Amino acid sequence: MKKIIKFLWSLFFYVFLFPITVLVIVFGPLMTFFDLLDVYKLEAPRLGLGLGGIALIGFILFLSMKYHSWLYRKFPVLLPFFQMCFVSFIVMELSLTFANLWADKMIIGKTVAIVLSVLSILLGRAFLSYWYYKYPISYKMVR
Repeated sequence: MKKIIKFLWSLFFYVFLFPITVLVIVFGPLMTFFDLLDVYKLEAPRLGLGLGGIALIGFILFLSMKYHSWLYRKFPVLLPFFQMCFVSFIVMELSLTFANLWADKMIIGKTVAIVLSVLSILLGRAFLSYWYYKYPISYKMVR
C-alpha cells in the first residue's frame, strides 16, 4: 500500500504539479511585469499571484529539491535558473504591490509608487548579481 501511495504521489507530482510550477515560476515574472505596465498605463489595479501563492510555489520547489533531487543532478542548471526566476518573481510581485497601493487604495502617490517599483526591481537585480558573484553557478553544479 505504501508503494502504491508513493507511486501515485510521484505520478501526480511529475505529471501535474511540477510542470505547472515550472511554467508559473518561469513565465510569472514576465506576466507580472506586463501587469505592472498595465497598472501604470491604465491607472487601474491588476491582480497578481500574491506573495502567498509565490510562497506555495517556493514550497513545491523545495519539495522537488528535497525529495526529487535526481532531476537537479541530471540537469544541474535547473537549480540556479529556478532560483533566479523565483527571486525575480518575488521582486516583480513586490513592485506590483507598490503599484496597486497607488492604483487601488490611493495610499501613496503615483510618483512614489513608480520610484518604489523601480527601486524594488533594482534591489532585486542587485541582490541576484551579488549572490551569483559571491556564489557562482559553477560552484552549484553537481558532478
